[in-house]
Amino acid sequence: MNTTAQSPGGSANQSAARPLTPVRVLAMVALVVGALWLGWQSWRVNITMSCWKNEWPHLAVCGDIVGRTPAEQIARLQERLVQNRGDAEAKILLANWASSPDATPGMNAPALLAAAIQAAPQDGRVLRLQANDALSQQQWPEALDPLIRLSRYHGDAEAAQILAVLMGNAGGDEKVMAALMAATQADGGWLDRPLRAFPKAEIPVGNAMPLILTLMDNGALTPSLGQFLIGRLKGEQRWMEAHAIWRHLWKRSVPLVFNGDFEQPFVRGGFDWEVADANDHRSGVRVNTVGRGERGQVLQVSFTGKAMKPPVLRQDLMLLPGNYSLSGRMQSSDLRSEQGLAWVVSCAKDGRELARSPALKAGGRDWTSWRVALTMPADCTGFGAKLALQTFAPFEAKTGLRGEALFDDLQIKPQSAQP
Repeated sequence: MNTTAQSPGGSANQSAARPLTPVRVLAMVALVVGALWLGWQSWRVNITMSCWKNEWPHLAVCGDIVGRTPAEQIARLQERLVQNRGDAEAKILLANWASSPDATPGMNAPALLAAAIQAAPQDGRVLRLQANDALSQQQWPEALDPLIRLSRYHGDAEAAQILAVLMGNAGGDEKVMAALMAATQADGGWLDRPLRAFPKAEIPVGNAMPLILTLMDNGALTPSLGQFLIGRLKGEQRWMEAHAIWRHLWKRSVPLVFNGDFEQPFVRGGFDWEVADANDHRSGVRVNTVGRGERGQVLQVSFTGKAMKPPVLRQDLMLLPGNYSLSGRMQSSDLRSEQGLAWVVSCAKDGRELARSPALKAGGRDWTSWRVALTMPADCTGFGAKLALQTFAPFEAKTGLRGEALFDDLQIKPQSAQP
């Protein structure tokens, strides 16, 4: 298996981005422009109220707000610029007035915005005005730059949300996608916050796969963001893309059963082992990894006689259609169970059982091997499969088991050429 991510194939029920018709483009632009404008107006109202309440008595702008009409405020700001042409605050406030419905006739909005940009290029208020102006004209590269800076360096959640909307709907508009791709190629670190804003925007993360793949190709996908994306993609039933990111994060070939030798700590939220009850003290089972001499680390499962939530532990798998063998090793001298334990593979799509090990019971101090045939049907491939350790008979999860069992060397191997 390649150690670098390949362009993953789509699953049967992928959600494709809808094309951006002119009406949808205008609606999207209106949405993001309105959001930015409301954010700016909220800031202005907060400043005004703080001045009225005398919360910031030494703030220079308060003297230009309290007791003045909009026209008087604009005139006062213009006077300040005459007195001091380097007054950045006055330039920012004038640029805002020029873009608002309260603007007086003759105000040169583009010139005032350019002056504000020159005076305070990193100011969050200036960046919002820049983004608002560019979005209203559908100038995508010019809009992305201030939005990215707002999201990345100012922690602006609204800007991250707007970027998420643009990313999630870019599949139907070449110009938007080209601008996003260029920004990602230049420095993809900005993608983190907008991608994490997708759930709130109710947009499938899978819509952003072209940008995510570019991020992977450039080696800029962090483990934290990768794990977040894997979880979201699995929830969207895009298991192939999720597994491509999983392979990419490890930067090496991964076996069909990951960590089947139990030599490393479990990584939650990916394609590694997950404990159902997370070792809750009320549960009737405890799961650990322990050293056993020449075998190295092995899985230790201890039962206390209490009821437990099945399965004991599980792992999500990504298998192509075909025939496989599932095998492993077990050692137990004191497991007290009527029908024992079983490793079961099921289809993640509908839960149907695909393979089950023999009943695994106490057998003395020697390690015993077991093997079972497994067939992965084509209609499960895009949804993946689940490998789980559970009681062979469901009722024993309720009545409880006692004793201990050790497991090692869990493997799935193909038995014929895979398509």
